[in-house]
Amino acid sequence: MTNSPATHSPAMQSPAMHSPAMRPFWADGHLDLAYLAVNGRDMRAAVPPDAPHSLTLASMREGGVRVALGTIFTEHGGDPAKDRAAYRDSDDVEGAHRAGLLQLEWYESMERAGDLAIIRTRRDLARAAAGDGPPGIVILMECADPIRSPDEVAWWHARGLRVVGMSWGHGSRYSGGNARAGGLTATGRRFVEALDAVGILHDASHLSRAAFDDLLAATDARVIASHSNAQTLLAASERHITDAQIAAIRDRDGWIGLNLYGRFLAADRRASIDDCVAHTMHVARIAGADRVGLGSDLDGGFGRESLPVELQSPGDYPKLLDALDAAGFAALGGTRAGFAHANLMRVLEAALPA
Repeated sequence: MTNSPATHSPAMQSPAMHSPAMRPFWADGHLDLAYLAVNGRDMRAAVPPDAPHSLTLASMREGGVRVALGTIFTEHGGDPAKDRAAYRDSDDVEGAHRAGLLQLEWYESMERAGDLAIIRTRRDLARAAAGDGPPGIVILMECADPIRSPDEVAWWHARGLRVVGMSWGHGSRYSGGNARAGGLTATGRRFVEALDAVGILHDASHLSRAAFDDLLAATDARVIASHSNAQTLLAASERHITDAQIAAIRDRDGWIGLNLYGRFLAADRRASIDDCVAHTMHVARIAGADRVGLGSDLDGGFGRESLPVELQSPGDYPKLLDALDAAGFAALGGTRAGFAHANLMRVLEAALPA
């Protein structure tokens, strides 16, 4: 889920290409599927060309998205009467827990119905990559307030949680966020230990600068930024990652996902696919072309009008590959399959239990 800067091991072998055009399949690093569902969207429905939104499970399948990090996104400071993902604040421990659990239960119910498959292990990841079943979802918690204490981490892991970003923009009881100053709290440091104990992957996308630094000081584990763009190409905001942070994620053998929200690509105009290429190439020059990919955040608080003009649905994703080819991505060591899925799949394979 976006929020405005002003507010707030060995590589996996790539499975067969998506026929008939022999395009790679996609692994998308950030989709707010459950948030959309609990707030009323029919996630089984096709998306009409003139719809204001672009994301459902049907549009994922049509666009060749076989794997995605599907979030449990809960909104700190929202109105629970209007938004089923909202809770009052970080002291509203039970409210946050209920909002998060509702979304976890949605993923579980959709798995029972055969509409998606929760990826818990490397074997599940390989099955989803093969494309023989429904889209595979790695559950990512975006803001950790639904986890009532570090002691509850193992319970969430047992239910399928595999990636955690400790904060959304407005912070959490564990850390500051990109719109709220502060590093890790004392409880947050214990929380990092609990995540590491069960092998949950860290997502740094919404952390404040201080919280990012504290996270790296508290753990030697791998870190990703599931949906973050380059600070160097944008106005100053802690929502975007600096060159130093990109290098730090590189040094942890992590991964960085390109966010398609227009305001996180360009200022004062409609974003274009050229802006997507510029951010990807900038990050790739620092982190390596094997550590970049797509973390689209489609419909994560914005609709098609805020997407780059050429990229209006998952079905448009292949245009990114053509644009990267034209920009010389291969000269940096990048590949079409790498950007589309293999770079993220490598990190997930290393992080997931066997």
